[in-house]
Amino acid sequence: MNASGGAPVHPIRPRLMRLAEGAALAGGLLLLLGIAVTCFSVIRAQFGRPLLGDTEIIELATGAAIALCLPYAQMRGANVMVDFFTTRLSQRLKDRIDAVMAAVFAVVVVVLAARIVQGGFDARRRERASMFLEIPEWWSYAVAGAACVLWVVVCLFTAFEAWRGVRPTTDEASG
Repeated sequence: MNASGGAPVHPIRPRLMRLAEGAALAGGLLLLLGIAVTCFSVIRAQFGRPLLGDTEIIELATGAAIALCLPYAQMRGANVMVDFFTTRLSQRLKDRIDAVMAAVFAVVVVVLAARIVQGGFDARRRERASMFLEIPEWWSYAVAGAACVLWVVVCLFTAFEAWRGVRPTTDEASG
């Protein structure tokens, strides 16, 4: 049983949480890469030799990093919630509303993922690359698309949990 006295936490939760944590860790590493490139470029600029293509690296890495962190935020329930209109509703009704909204969110992410994947195929087909360093752009789309697929699975799982009335404690949410 979970702390709220509802249905027990599903055994898939820890596995899904590990996947989301791994994706978020990869996203964090990409952000650290962006920070390192920025620092290196600023230091070189002080000597009149800025790093050519620094913004290209940061742009591609940041887009992928953000997408990689979104499944983790969903698993942790860290998205912005506006409960002004639902404060007086029963917990069961709130859970049902949360479940429906997570399912709707999954549909929105499917559309987003489809567009990202299509953009990645187009970028690869057209051999699009960054201007200075000629880094292929498709890889960033591929990473973001894979992250969105995980995000859809997480949205559907959190919808399933909400429908069952499962509200994991902090320890359970962490896997």
